[in-house]
Amino acid sequence: MEPITLAERTSLAERIRGLKQAVAVSVTDEFFQRHPDWLERYGERGRQHGIDDACFHMDFLAGGIESGTFTPFEDYVRWTVRVLDARKISAHFVAENLGQIERALCPRLSGTEQLLVSSFIQAGCSACSGAPEQQAQARDEQTGLGLSQRLFLQAILKGQRKAATTIMSEALREGHPVVDIYIEVFQESLYQVGRLWESNKITVAEEHMATAITQYVVAQTYAHLPTSSTRRGNVVLTGVAGELHQLGANMVSDVLESQGYDVHFLGTNMPNSGILQEIENHRADMLGISATMLFNIPAPASRGGPR
Repeated sequence: MEPITLAERTSLAERIRGLKQAVAVSVTDEFFQRHPDWLERYGERGRQHGIDDACFHMDFLAGGIESGTFTPFEDYVRWTVRVLDARKISAHFVAENLGQIERALCPRLSGTEQLLVSSFIQAGCSACSGAPEQQAQARDEQTGLGLSQRLFLQAILKGQRKAATTIMSEALREGHPVVDIYIEVFQESLYQVGRLWESNKITVAEEHMATAITQYVVAQTYAHLPTSSTRRGNVVLTGVAGELHQLGANMVSDVLESQGYDVHFLGTNMPNSGILQEIENHRADMLGISATMLFNIPAPASRGGPR
């Protein structure tokens, strides 16, 4: 296969995303014609889920192509197989769906693009039945959430809010504690987003988008946090004046609340006078101050602030 440049991969990925809805409807209708028992079993709602799944397949196919490596797409396929296996749906249906997508996409692409898409589809089909790559497998065994974290990171970097929410929902369904999801999926993904920005591999806009999507998913996850019957005390949690990063403090607030604390989360960029007033109003037993930037660390102790 002739080498394909980053610009060409990006262009192909955008074309796939542009075609995904039409292709997803086409392949799902074909799939249900092949398997009429599925329509009887799942009905029109099942058909819509099939369209959504096909769109996810193409979103992650496009992301893998753009990245220039099979690994992200293979990870996604393994995750999909795991999710469907829990619902008693065989992996060969995933491979069949991928093959349908390949046949629907390739006639609309150039020869070089067809070869590239086919190579990714082949890698995905192999991942349906093959053993996970050793490093990924070891990581999953250590945390149980390694694969979910890698897929969540892909989703937030590509602006796929629905996919990110689905990945979180599946982790909950599998029984992972919410606090583990906060730490091992959300926190770890944001750490990696920061490292990608530091190394100039993503733009500021992409970093902000990833953070915004994570904040949205955290808000959806909050309702699943356990509640404690133990009353532990009052907490005020905030970010100092000049501190614009909020998500980390927000997550800490959620976890403390689930542990039985009555938390007043003030957001960020709070003047010291406002923090002091809220400590008094809330009769706080504990104060948490977020300062992610080094130059903001002296602020809590300055200008007569809390010590």
